[in-house]
Amino acid sequence: MNNSVKNKNTVVSNVATIDAKNPIPFEPSGESTAFHLTRRVKRYLPFLEPKDNFFQLLLEAKLLSPTNNSCVNSKTNFCIGKGSFIKDGSENKEFDKFKKRVNKKGQNFDKLIKSVFNNHFTVGNNFVEIIRGEVGNKKFMWIVNRPYLDCRLSTPNDDDICETVFISKEFRRKTAWTLVEDKAVELPIYCGDLDDLKWYKSESGTEHCVIHVKNDLPGYEYYGMPDNIASLPYQVLEYKNVRYNLDIIDNNLVVGGVIFLEGNVTQDEGKKIGQDIVYSHTGDGKRGRWTVVTGGKGITNSALQQFDAKTDGSFLDLDESVESKIVDSNNWDTALYGQQKTSGIGNGGFAYLSAVFETKNKTVIEPIQELIIQDLIQPFFAIYDDWMGTKFSDLELGFKTVSPASFIGEIDVNSCLTKDEGREILGKPIMEDKAKGSEFISTAKNKKDVQAQ
Repeated sequence: MNNSVKNKNTVVSNVATIDAKNPIPFEPSGESTAFHLTRRVKRYLPFLEPKDNFFQLLLEAKLLSPTNNSCVNSKTNFCIGKGSFIKDGSENKEFDKFKKRVNKKGQNFDKLIKSVFNNHFTVGNNFVEIIRGEVGNKKFMWIVNRPYLDCRLSTPNDDDICETVFISKEFRRKTAWTLVEDKAVELPIYCGDLDDLKWYKSESGTEHCVIHVKNDLPGYEYYGMPDNIASLPYQVLEYKNVRYNLDIIDNNLVVGGVIFLEGNVTQDEGKKIGQDIVYSHTGDGKRGRWTVVTGGKGITNSALQQFDAKTDGSFLDLDESVESKIVDSNNWDTALYGQQKTSGIGNGGFAYLSAVFETKNKTVIEPIQELIIQDLIQPFFAIYDDWMGTKFSDLELGFKTVSPASFIGEIDVNSCLTKDEGREILGKPIMEDKAKGSEFISTAKNKKDVQAQ
């Protein structure tokens, strides 16, 4: 869709495209490239100039690229694992109660953090809103991960720091450069100092602020960027490759050939003869159908002209190359989202998969988990403790690791089960000698003795 805004001699076109004429843009810096809110002195930074549609482009590229979508979802699932837990094994009933519902959407804590991981890998930015209030003498605090499509940073101050975030659904309408102040809310960004934080107060009496979590990338000082940004053209190419093949299949103009009929044949007669020929000698679908021409000048004899409908080149190598570039830019491995490798020493085996997972767990998963803990969870706990009087900041949280494969096949069952447990599985009564029954099966000289006893 091409949406344009015309202002006298100026035309601003907003199209989410990337090609040779539209490379990845650079982030603006300074007020000369900032967009205005009408009737306001405040200005905000687009992501990215001049169209302010880069959030949408990154999202569309991920959704249309099967490989990038698989990488993002796989990394997200490994990062959240089986959920958060307290590392020292202690129980905190107050924290357990808080985890069950963290906002009015009914989200639990782990579900919210999972969305943070997904946004981090998709667009490199999270705008997490903190809402606090008081009903009677009872205080409350909510946490919401705002859609990044609705958020834009304010222009930086004299210290080159963006102090606020503008939030509005109007940013999705492609006409954000004419955004009216009444349709946007400006929330302060929490930078680690509660004493200097000036909360935004709503008409209902609640107070709001935002924690901006980003994936820092040199050259983009204000907004973050996903790690896979380098493969953005390949993500678009992966979709266009499929789109091209679909167009060929659906294209009526790709015909198998032309049949020329001699003689005075009326249009209706030619149509009937053509249908009989086509239906007798072609299958389903549109590609490869034949065209029948009758009564044309220069047609003196019936003739048949066959076309070679095949196209030169193969897209298989291109598919593999594009997939490889996308996976590499994600710093990921195809084995971790279900792809099976058939070449190379040890590829596809349990040892290979374990080695890959161990490497990616240390180099990708754990660093991102620590980043989210340091940049989001701990600052939020500090705000929560200050308002609610809790001590969540003293909790050391972690995420339960989920393995990409079952270890059951690598475990010696006989060294884990006692003789009585083995007999119970076989449907036999336990041994009268409890001491022998509590021994592990592997301690017996002959494992068949368990069944014989």
